[in-house]
Amino acid sequence: MSIIRQGSLFDIQELFDLEPPKRFGAIFSTLDIDPILCVISKKSIYGAPTELNYVAMLYSLVARILERIPTVKYLRKRLKET
Repeated sequence: MSIIRQGSLFDIQELFDLEPPKRFGAIFSTLDIDPILCVISKKSIYGAPTELNYVAMLYSLVARILERIPTVKYLRKRLKET
């Protein structure tokens, strides 16, 4: 059985050296979120309002992981502060 090695998308030190807005821009530009949006998009008239910005919500959840924010509660607090 052979081991397949995949090259890294970014050098981790380069990402740490970037400021947060540039770091997020670099990461988000490489993500393809269209398949995820197809799965979570609203398909019925019931439930959450259709005017919610699902793209922004996905990006904020990714930013939560990158910034090591432990809970969604703290993420909401941080987003309200900025």
